[in-house]
Amino acid sequence: MSSVPRPRRHRYGLDGTLRLRPLGIGLLALVLTGCELQEVTLAEPPVDVVVVEGLVQVGIPAPGGAPVSVDRLSVLLHRTVQGDEGLNTPVPGALVEIRNRRGAVYPLIGLGDPSPCVSSTPVEATGTCYVLAPPELNVYPAVQPGDTLDLVVTLEDGGVGRSTTVVPGDFDLIGPRNEETCVILPDAPFPFTWSASEGAWAYVAETQIYGLTEALAPRGIEVEVDPLFLLGLSVSAADTTIAFPAEFGVFDRFDLQRDVAVVLQAGMPPGTWAQVAIAAVERNYVNWIRGGNFNPSGTVRIPSVTGDATGFFGAASTRWAEVLVNPPPQGGVYAAPRCRTAGSFQGGSYGGEPGRVSPDRERAGPRPPARRR
Repeated sequence: MSSVPRPRRHRYGLDGTLRLRPLGIGLLALVLTGCELQEVTLAEPPVDVVVVEGLVQVGIPAPGGAPVSVDRLSVLLHRTVQGDEGLNTPVPGALVEIRNRRGAVYPLIGLGDPSPCVSSTPVEATGTCYVLAPPELNVYPAVQPGDTLDLVVTLEDGGVGRSTTVVPGDFDLIGPRNEETCVILPDAPFPFTWSASEGAWAYVAETQIYGLTEALAPRGIEVEVDPLFLLGLSVSAADTTIAFPAEFGVFDRFDLQRDVAVVLQAGMPPGTWAQVAIAAVERNYVNWIRGGNFNPSGTVRIPSVTGDATGFFGAASTRWAEVLVNPPPQGGVYAAPRCRTAGSFQGGSYGGEPGRVSPDRERAGPRPPARRR
């Protein structure tokens, strides 16, 4: 076994892009958390090898705030050996295809800009991002939960890396419902619950919370980050409930502003709103992620890419909802129903007429401002 330097922290956000943070030099390796990582080992890592980090996401929220779901197929290629001046060597010119065993072929095209694959990149981190080609070059049907997908990466030198994944099965949010916009109680935890996904090894729960700056100003709290991204995790396939927002941000505890964290332990403050996504992830993803003391398959990262490359090719099925807390910053009340928990509603005052949906949402109660990116 050989040691490699600590990998940079990076994770996938609600928009499907990787989130990177600098952690010195070495192998880029997918981790979910914002915690400090311990040294991680790979079984006999080559001196220089192309690293593949591929992810197929089904049903993620559409970029730009549109209330619809989209799919995202992306592959980030880089190398284990550093290039000039500490930059990771890009891997241009590869032929990258994802093949659905139901017959579709999804060609990915390389971009000079890594930002479509990564939402934030430290100056010393580069790589080549490959994303789904324009629709006219795709052969449908679209990816569905339960599909078996094969990744083939043909490098410029003729080397080939291969991997296979099965997209976790379809599942449903039970409280609130899939793609629902609804109202929760202020300053009280809300239990997000979902049904089981066949083939899932774990569930990744993440949220983007908006409006904290204005909501917490009366409490004398100057918010440093708004909107705020937080991550939660259900560490087994049987764990299908998470308390929102208290159990989000567990892995961000060293980075999260303390007074904001204290507020969120109690619940969402009045005037805030959030998008919450639950992703069922499969074996390849779980075997590659690492964070702090969370090492689900031991301290050795297990690649799922074979041949002339290493890395992982994973898949996730995602469900999401938006939650609002009355009163909105514009005044009035949100014209949206109460968020249903698993079989009931939270008890308490929602600030308005919970459970009733106005036919004219804008007139009866303003929606949140457009989501900021």
